Amino acid sequence: MQCSRNEFVAAIQAWRDSPCAVHLHTDEVSGAFVVTFHSASTDGMLEFSAHPLLQPFMVDLSKASEFEFVLPEDDVKGVDSELVKRVADEIALARVAGKLVFSMTRLIDPFASRMANVASSPKPRTDAESVPPPVEPD
Repeated sequence: MQCSRNEFVAAIQAWRDSPCAVHLHTDEVSGAFVVTFHSASTDGMLEFSAHPLLQPFMVDLSKASEFEFVLPEDDVKGVDSELVKRVADEIALARVAGKLVFSMTRLIDPFASRMANVASSPKPRTDAESVPPPVEPD
C-alpha cells in the first residue's frame, strides 16, 4: 500500500515500543539490525534503541520520496485474518528516487521479538575470557 510521508509517520507511530528488524539498503550501510522502535518525527527521523548501543539509533528518511506498507492480510487471501494478525510480520518500506533505502519489519512472532529484548547487563566472563590477548613483538 503506497502512502505519503505523513501517512507513513502516523501509521508507524502504532509500532512504538515494538521490536523490529530494520534493514538499511544504502551505499554506506547495508545490513539488518534488531531494534526497538521509539518514535518518528514528522520530517521522517526515526529513533530506535538497540543492545548493546548506548546511543539511540537514528534513521533519517527526510529525503525519501516513496513510502509503502506491506500488510500480510492483503497478501494472504482465504486465511483466517485473526491468525495472520497474530503471527505475520508487517513491513514498512521507504525509497529514494525509486531505490529501496529502508525496510522495517515489525516482529509479531513472540520468539522473534525476544531477540530485541536482550538483557543490557553484560554476561560475567570466565577466567579464560578475561585473559588479555598475547602482545606480539614489533
